[in-house]
Parts: sequence; structure tokens; C-alpha cells
Amino acid sequence: MSRIARSTVLRCTSALVSAGLAATALTAVAAAPAQAASSKGGKITRSEVMARAQYWVDQGVPYNQSGYHTDGSGTNYREDCSGYVSMAWHATQSYNTWTLPSISSEVSKSSLLPGDALNYTEAHVILFGGWKDKSAGTFTYYAEQNSSVLTNKYTANINSSSVAGWPTSLYKGLRYDNIVDDTRPTNAGVYRPSTQTFFERDGAGNTLGSAMFGNPGWTPLIGDFNGDGVDSVGVYDPETGDFHLSNDNGTAAISVRFGNPHWIPVIGDWNGDGKDTVGVYEPATQRFSVSNDNATVAATFVYGNPGDVPLAGDWDGDGKDSVAVYRPGNATFYQSDLAGNTLGNAMFGNPNWTPLIGDWNGDGVDSIGVYEPATQKFSLSNDNGSVASSFVYGNPGDIPITGAW
Repeated sequence: MSRIARSTVLRCTSALVSAGLAATALTAVAAAPAQAASSKGGKITRSEVMARAQYWVDQGVPYNQSGYHTDGSGTNYREDCSGYVSMAWHATQSYNTWTLPSISSEVSKSSLLPGDALNYTEAHVILFGGWKDKSAGTFTYYAEQNSSVLTNKYTANINSSSVAGWPTSLYKGLRYDNIVDDTRPTNAGVYRPSTQTFFERDGAGNTLGSAMFGNPGWTPLIGDFNGDGVDSVGVYDPETGDFHLSNDNGTAAISVRFGNPHWIPVIGDWNGDGKDTVGVYEPATQRFSVSNDNATVAATFVYGNPGDVPLAGDWDGDGKDSVAVYRPGNATFYQSDLAGNTLGNAMFGNPNWTPLIGDWNGDGVDSIGVYEPATQKFSLSNDNGSVASSFVYGNPGDIPITGAW
């Protein structure tokens, strides 16, 4: 979950093709593999699940319902389809196709991500490897198929009548309850109001790309609006209260009206489903209202004081965003849950600098930062106290943004 200067730039930016807005492609950065192994039955990243699945492929593990094979870390799992998925998930035991749903949640086939599973409780389960071409329905999967083949990786089509020998319609998508997305560190960037252009920067100070999006006077936003793990741009029209969110930094995939005109937009993954959705802050009453589906209000509460700047971030690494406010007069951040309870506060920077939120070191927990408009200097903290990095980027008049590009 990437963050943007969630004050004036709350994860936003989207431009409508119908409005004649152009965009240049932004370079995608591959997610880093997991650096630390999970514990049995504990949280596990998608990249580690895939690495564990590949381990049995490399080992040439046969199919044998009476046999067990090591996961390479000291735990043995049953050598069949459900034992294999249990191993990849680093589950506490070798589950079967009937009991795997007890440690997972059902997801739609179109929402499948690497490390999820397709389960037919009567007969078979496969580990989803990722989409090759989602629009065409092609994907890869890993499986212990039968006694005539070793553990292997395959290609299939979700639109086909059958997958791995069984009718596709009988499979249900499963997401392991302990799986977490691989975190990518948040990087900084700027939005140039004069040209409605977003400029994205990597950790080394190089501009990764730019995208023109939105209309003059609109508020830039950044977020992962489709759950693919990569942030893209969006915009908010303060005159109408309309959000326009893009998945490709060029076209508006989502256009919704939420809240009233001249409220302040706030973007976050409020329910931990991997997708950022809309929220608003009413300055006159200090009321936050957030949505999980870009339509209905999931939570609403009052937090902060008049003149505060609304922000959003994941303060404890649980994959769910909550809110904060920045008080310009004393340069203090106040973090809250989604019920309006203060979780902590930190003073950072100088009064009236622009507040920033992001996971600067990729540890899954958001922390604070500031931007000095007069000098275009970013100062970012990993511990909500000391400066971990400081750099100059952008031009006078730019608005700071942050995201995981």
C-alpha cells in the first residue's frame, strides 16, 4: 500500500480520456522476494509461497498419498494435491480438499493472485501461479496432479471447460488466511499543477516516468486501485466531489462521486483486501467517511481539530489502513483507528510543511515524512522521529506525492 502526501495529494490522480488527457507509461518495478522465512502456520508472503511451491518442482517430488516429503525447513507434508498446497502455504499440517477452506477465504476467480488456490472439494486443488494474460484468461498453476507425473508447473485458461482434468465451474478460489502481499517501499514524487503531470521518483533519485492526468484545479491521488500491488494515479474534482481513478496511468477505470464538493479526499485500503478505495474528510466537522466498495460508507467518525490535514496509513502492519491528522501549527501527526481513537502522535519537521505518509523501508508499516515547499526537500522517517533520508526533488509549486510504483 503506497502512500501519497495524503494531505493535499491523498492517493489520487486519474485522468479521463474523454477529457483529452494524455499519459506516458510509467515503468513498473517488480516486487522484491521475501527476505525472511515464515513460521509454520504464521504470516507468509506471496513470494515465499511461490518459492516453496517451486522447491517441490525442483525436487521432483512424486505424487504419493501415503508418502511425505520435506519442505526444506524441517516439516514434512503429504505428497498429494492438498498436501502440496498446505506445504506451499506453510500450514500447520497437511490439510485435504475438504479442510483447506477452514484456513482460507473464498475469492472470485477473477480476483486470484499468486499463492491463492483453486479448490474442488470433491477431488483436486491447484496453486495459482499468476496471470499470463488476464484478459485472455490464461494463467499458470502448480500442482501434484497424479501418480504418473512429478510436481510441476502448468498453464491453463480460466475460460476453458476444464482445468487439471476437472470442470472449471467446480473450482472455487481460495485465499490463505495468513497470506500477505509482498511490500514494496514507498517512493516520493511530485505533481505539477501547471501541467497536471505526475512525476515518479525511485529511491536513488531517478525519475521513473511521468503521466498527465486530470484537469486544472483537481487534486492528485495515488493508490493501488485494482489490487495488483502497483500504485497508479487518480484525481479528485473538488467542485463535484468526483473521484477518477486509473489502473494504467492513462484511462479512468473508476469514476465515482463520494461525499460532498470541497471535502478533502482520502485514499486507503480500509479492509485489507489489497485494493485502495475512497474516503473523504469534511473540514467543517472533522468527520472522516470511508468506503470499501467506492460507493457505500463502511465507517464514519469524527477526529481532529479545525485546520488539521487528513492522512491515511497502515500504522501496525496488519494490511489495513486507518487515518491520521497533521496539525500544521505544531507540526504534529496524530494517528487514529477507524473509530476515532488516538493510537499515537509524533512531532516531525517544522510548522506548515506538507505532511507525508509512506512505508519508506518496505517493512509493511507506514511512517511519517515532510516536504518543505520553499526548498522542495523531502525528509522521511522510519521510526516517526529521526530522519532516515532527505533529498530535494521537483520544482517550486509542485505538490508532493508518494507511492509504490
